[in-house]
Amino acid sequence: MIKFFRSIRQSLIMDNQTSRYIKYAIGEIVLVVIGILIALQLNNLNDDRKNTAEELFILNSLNDNLQSALKQSDYQMSVEKANVSRLIGVLGWSKDGTYINLDTISDSTFSKALWNIGPDIPILNTYTNLKNNNKIGLIRNQEITEKFTLLERSLEELKGMLDDRLIVHQTRIDDIAENDINFVRFLKLELKEIDISQEPINDYGSLLKNQRIRNLLSIKLRMTLDVVEDRESLNKEITDLKNLIEKEINRHR
Repeated sequence: MIKFFRSIRQSLIMDNQTSRYIKYAIGEIVLVVIGILIALQLNNLNDDRKNTAEELFILNSLNDNLQSALKQSDYQMSVEKANVSRLIGVLGWSKDGTYINLDTISDSTFSKALWNIGPDIPILNTYTNLKNNNKIGLIRNQEITEKFTLLERSLEELKGMLDDRLIVHQTRIDDIAENDINFVRFLKLELKEIDISQEPINDYGSLLKNQRIRNLLSIKLRMTLDVVEDRESLNKEITDLKNLIEKEINRHR
């Protein structure tokens, strides 16, 4: 093809047909430009297909991670709510406001109310890895990236609340286990083979009339209720973001 155009140019020059040569040269330039534009367009289309395929892969990965995070969040929520119920019980209340006989509280019940503390936050490994590798920009739907930023902030706030509760637990509430009860009896719950018949029995009826003890357990209950509220809000954020990503995935199909 190049030899063909070259021969035409040489023929026109030799025949001294300058005007026709100029027109031909312009036409050749136009053809070259069109060819370049077509090549660029094809290259752009190919890049766009690659980016779309990578974006779809990222969206599916994020959706799977959010599904896993939602399961974690549901489990963590159930643990927190169980802790709330136990704390309400050992304080002598029930959900309908009736009084519970504190003398009937067992080592197992009090141990869980005193000792159990909620788990950590849901994990978003996929989003963290994408952010660290500068891949977030491949997601063209800005609403998705904005919601991930808000979700990340909510997770940090929940983590801060859990850390605060843990500090209060370690510095104040664990003091009950050290100074106010016979903690040795709790070991029987894990080590069934040990004999604790000589260990003094914990009198929870009297213990839970102590205002300091009640205040500390009430503080733990208050903080746990706050955590439950934050976890419920987090659950909604994860669900809404998951629905948005699924909608975007379906749009690509």
